[in-house]
Amino acid sequence: MPAPRALAPSLLFVLVGTLITSPDAVAVTSTNLAQRYEIAATLDVSAGRLDAVETLTVTNHSSETLDHLNLSVVPRALGYLTMSKPITVDGSEVDADWTTGINLRVALPDLEPRRAARLRIPFTLELGRSPDAFTARTSWENGVLTFGQWFPILSTEHDVYGLGDPQVSFTADVIRLDLTTTSVLARHAVACPGLREAPGASGTAWTCVSTDVRDFSFVVNPRFRLTERRVGDTDLLVYAETVSGEATANLAAEALAGFSEAFGTYPWPDLVLAEVGSGGGFSMEYPRIIHLTRGKVADPYVVYHEVAHQWFYAQLGNDQQREPWLDEGFADFSARWLMGIGENQCSTRPVDSEVFAWDAGPTTGGDWTSCDGYFHSVFYRGTEFLNAIRSSMGDDAFFAAIRDWVSRYRGGFVTGQRLLRHLQGWTDADLRPIYAAYLAQPVALLLRGAPANTYPE
Repeated sequence: MPAPRALAPSLLFVLVGTLITSPDAVAVTSTNLAQRYEIAATLDVSAGRLDAVETLTVTNHSSETLDHLNLSVVPRALGYLTMSKPITVDGSEVDADWTTGINLRVALPDLEPRRAARLRIPFTLELGRSPDAFTARTSWENGVLTFGQWFPILSTEHDVYGLGDPQVSFTADVIRLDLTTTSVLARHAVACPGLREAPGASGTAWTCVSTDVRDFSFVVNPRFRLTERRVGDTDLLVYAETVSGEATANLAAEALAGFSEAFGTYPWPDLVLAEVGSGGGFSMEYPRIIHLTRGKVADPYVVYHEVAHQWFYAQLGNDQQREPWLDEGFADFSARWLMGIGENQCSTRPVDSEVFAWDAGPTTGGDWTSCDGYFHSVFYRGTEFLNAIRSSMGDDAFFAAIRDWVSRYRGGFVTGQRLLRHLQGWTDADLRPIYAAYLAQPVALLLRGAPANTYPE
């Protein structure tokens, strides 16, 4: 079995407390920090090269004095990343070491509680065509440059894996990109949320600012055409090349309206949907922006599923490797509920399986599609599980509980145990037999004591 399976469970339990590195040394880190990212980047579109300097400002909200941060940098696993020196903290050069395939441990000069530190991190990306699971993340195909999970971001110490989502991230106050291109591009060539400045008919400079988000992505295609729509208080922006964008906008507008009513109002001023260069692989969600593969730009299920992720992942963070059902199960359920279709699964695996239950390499492999594969077990059986809970509770109680769940933990980080206790608290029906039928963890452990949440809320 690859190293990630052995590493992930132990590493992910030590996020806020101490991390033992040797009998004689104790390293202390936390994810309970305020974060602000300011990235100045120059993009050579013809070469697929991005030169960037990231300024990360963190404020320690934990009770510990910290001596390092863990930054996740997924492009390293794809062979695209070159880190430049020096990395500095408050102007002084510090040590930085790779402890997993994507985890960069950056030393801090004893960051005390309530104190801030400013990190300067220079890096370069030289993109290529990524494996299928990553083509809608960071990749370069058919002249389209896709940047998802592309910059060093505060995370847990974990590794990349070729199945599921490799990112664990936490809400930042601001993520700002100041992008300069080495060639003149059309006005709509850059798709990003929070576009503040754009050229007139053409130009070389774009500024994108996103607030209260746990990640940030963008897509560059000189041949993009923009379709705009207003949905309530939200600007819906569809950037497409191979389709008109109208069908995608119609689907996204229906999903925004339906999910806002079901789960609570969409909280950001815009939602961007961008067609990537890949015809295959999987579409991918990010806060305020969705990357759609070319074969799925106007696919109702895919568009609904990815819009649902704006609630389940973008608003409610979760550990996507340890508990992928918390976002994928809900996204599948939401899409099928909006389409008026039921579950379609043949799995007997527990819904709460980790991604490491399926053999995979660092960036490829894994059983996605068989009856006991990732999709059927986590997505489709997850929908069956949620429908069983919904049937037991009744629609009114179930959707009221989910709206309260989203409102209560918006911008935070949730766990399965906390959700299951929350749902049981909203009904007189006994949900324990349903939990026992679908989940691997014993019901007694799921419902007793304080929620097993070591992440900041």
